[in-house]
Amino acid sequence: LNSKYKTQNEQSITLPEQISSPERKSPETYDRNPQLTYKFLMDHIVSQIPHKWYEFGSALAITPPQMEEIKENHPSNENRAFADVIQIWQTEKTRPFTWETLMMVLESSTVNEPQLAQQLI
Repeated sequence: LNSKYKTQNEQSITLPEQISSPERKSPETYDRNPQLTYKFLMDHIVSQIPHKWYEFGSALAITPPQMEEIKENHPSNENRAFADVIQIWQTEKTRPFTWETLMMVLESSTVNEPQLAQQLI
């Protein structure tokens, strides 16, 4: 959608077809990666940030009662708690189970792991 618009002082400007930041790839890029799987998430996300399972689940809109249940079920096992978060995300689709969602969650202010997101690109 390369469109021309006039500014208030009648100057013509052209908007680019798509605006994207250099550090963020388009959703199509994620689609070319291998399919997002539970195993991939366990191997590449949980292994890197097991202590952020609660933040990750919150960013995925998993309900507070579900998060508290996970916390009660696995009070000292962050890997197992994170595994439950991933399972809920994958089965209940609290957010789309996609690369784009994963990147948005990692880069969110809640999880704040933009470096990990960049490693996955």
